Amino acid sequence: MGSLTGALTWVENIIAPRGFTSDDAGTLGVLMLVGGVLGAIVIPAFSTGSTSGSATCLLGFCLAIPGLVGLTFATSSWLLFISAFGLGFFLISAGPVGMQYAAEITQPTPEGTSNGVVQLFGQASVVFVYIMEALKSADGAFTPGLLLAVGLMVVSVLLITQLRDPGIRR
Repeated sequence: MGSLTGALTWVENIIAPRGFTSDDAGTLGVLMLVGGVLGAIVIPAFSTGSTSGSATCLLGFCLAIPGLVGLTFATSSWLLFISAFGLGFFLISAGPVGMQYAAEITQPTPEGTSNGVVQLFGQASVVFVYIMEALKSADGAFTPGLLLAVGLMVVSVLLITQLRDPGIRR
């Protein structure tokens, strides 16, 4: 959540050092959000019958990483826009799947309680927005903060591989 919140908060500042305009920043934000809405519809529907929740989250995070890398380094509009759409599509779509996974894995705890705890910790992602600003380079580039986000997403992927699925005992 911090990666997406940070990217949406600082979108104009992220791309301005590479010569993109505020109009490009607006397009980028829209593409991330539209990609996220579409992903939140498509990916959970795919998840319900064919794969486990942890596998779907793993896929979403793995495919969001290239989008974040593209947002960090892309110098052409088309690559930047594809990266933004992909980041939104795959990262936001992991949210509903993760919520369902949390509800299943914490049974018999009520679903509202488990989802409330997930949302509470998700709100802490706003701290990452400030970390991104603190890490910005002398020339105003957000590359260090975005690379930290990539690193944290890689750590998240590694942690997701350790999740167990409900009903599967190890």
